Amino acid sequence: MTFVPLLNNWAAAIVFDVVVLAAFCVGLFLFLRDHGRSDSTVLDWTRRGFIALVLVVMSLGPTATATNSSQVVTGTDVFFAVDITGSMAVDDATYGSPAKITRLQAAKDAINGIVSLYPGASFAGVTFGASADLAVPPTPDTGAIHDWLDGLQVEPTAVSNGTQLSEPVNTLLLAMQKVHQEHPNNTIVLYFISDGDQTSAVPQASFSPLRQFVDAGAALGVGSAAGGKVPYIAAGAVTSAQDGDEWIDDPKTHQPAISKEDPKNLQQIGEQFGGTSLMLDATSTVSKLTPDTSHSYLVEQTRRKHSQRDITVWPYAMALSLLCLWELGIDFYRQRRFQ
Repeated sequence: MTFVPLLNNWAAAIVFDVVVLAAFCVGLFLFLRDHGRSDSTVLDWTRRGFIALVLVVMSLGPTATATNSSQVVTGTDVFFAVDITGSMAVDDATYGSPAKITRLQAAKDAINGIVSLYPGASFAGVTFGASADLAVPPTPDTGAIHDWLDGLQVEPTAVSNGTQLSEPVNTLLLAMQKVHQEHPNNTIVLYFISDGDQTSAVPQASFSPLRQFVDAGAALGVGSAAGGKVPYIAAGAVTSAQDGDEWIDDPKTHQPAISKEDPKNLQQIGEQFGGTSLMLDATSTVSKLTPDTSHSYLVEQTRRKHSQRDITVWPYAMALSLLCLWELGIDFYRQRRFQ
């Protein structure tokens, strides 16, 4: 049992109690002094004493604390940041089999696998190349993600200015901040997918600002250590390298540029935003993600305990009502008797 004053102010409650007790004490003193000349009895002042006591207890607000539990759904928001620069068209990647595919296709296969790991979650897609774009805002509609992947292509070479791996940081930061404001209890997971090959002249910025929102995730690498030639992608072209394609030349050697996967850079990026890293290939797919990265963040129901305070004055109010009715009945009886 605890007390919360009904007047929401301890000072006011104490003043009220002092006045009540003082009034009772003055009345009792006058009764004892003029006992022979008063029609009051000891029983009357005993009853009035109880009335004063009940008023004091009620003003203090006797409170009982009740504990209950409720079912809460823990939401998960999964963000994908996908590299669509020219090097993602290199066909040196593998995913789940030895067959060679483009790095972008490997990224698409990985995203499809990740979506299946999070039933009921919301998903968001960010692409980055010459600029970053929130292509798919957070949505529980997995069909929207699949439609996005179906139309996802490498950006044309003409608009490319090299690979700046930190390009999506600000876009992700704003999107995650909005999710956190609207659903502060949700879990946010980030998957950054690239070959890790930084070719922009602009220094790569840190992903550490995302750490304040990201609960888990991974930097996923696509490509190979041997690398491959980067095809020239015309506007509207299908992003796959074919025999006879034009290749982008290395300005230093004037030979076709070779793009290689950079696991070290991807590992560093994963550590910066608070996740891990995994290089995808014929034997390593998203099924090898650690439980801390994926499976422990499935949408699930949990029980939460809540404490609630209930001011229990009703028993005292009933007692006060009975005492007051008794007092009123005695006064009415005495008035009738002496008329």
